[in-house]
Amino acid sequence: METLQLEVPIEFSAKLLPYRDRLPEVLLLGLQQLKIQEALLLYSRGLVSFGRAAELSGLPEREMIRHARASGMQPRWTEELAKEELQ
Repeated sequence: METLQLEVPIEFSAKLLPYRDRLPEVLLLGLQQLKIQEALLLYSRGLVSFGRAAELSGLPEREMIRHARASGMQPRWTEELAKEELQ
């Protein structure tokens, strides 16, 4: 196992203290959430397709749709995309 030393502001340290035995899990959950937010931002700006956003986040498209809707986003559907989905 690799050792990583992080410096965090004191207010973060106090919040992390109760989870000190689960810090790897906390970091992985935070990283996953950050990847989802970044992917949705790219999608919302029209820089990537929804499928690519899901790929970047590491989630299946169906799960990414749930995250998008929870963020108040609506997928941009074209007639062509709708036809593909119905096949």
